[in-house]
Amino acid sequence: MKARKYTRFPTNIPVSLKINSMMGVHKLYLSDASQGGLSFNAHGCIDQGTRLNVSFPENGDEVAQGKIAWCRPVDGGQCRIGMQFDTMMKRTIIEKLVLRH
Repeated sequence: MKARKYTRFPTNIPVSLKINSMMGVHKLYLSDASQGGLSFNAHGCIDQGTRLNVSFPENGDEVAQGKIAWCRPVDGGQCRIGMQFDTMMKRTIIEKLVLRH
């Protein structure tokens, strides 16, 4: 099994998700976050490679940009989705967000 590059922190941080190819903003909660990316559950899957922006309202609407790295169906029509950041986030930012929840 391949070791993870960054430590994942479980969380329920509220975020706003904007998929670049679609109109509108979706509000949801993260499942976990790391310096390299994050994961969340959504209604339906999103294609791998899809570009998106995630803003963190609790951190002054700081925006992370990236792409969908993976998408797996889970219960009740939901999908667990993993986003890879374009630029690694500072560990202190992730820890500050996670510690609030």
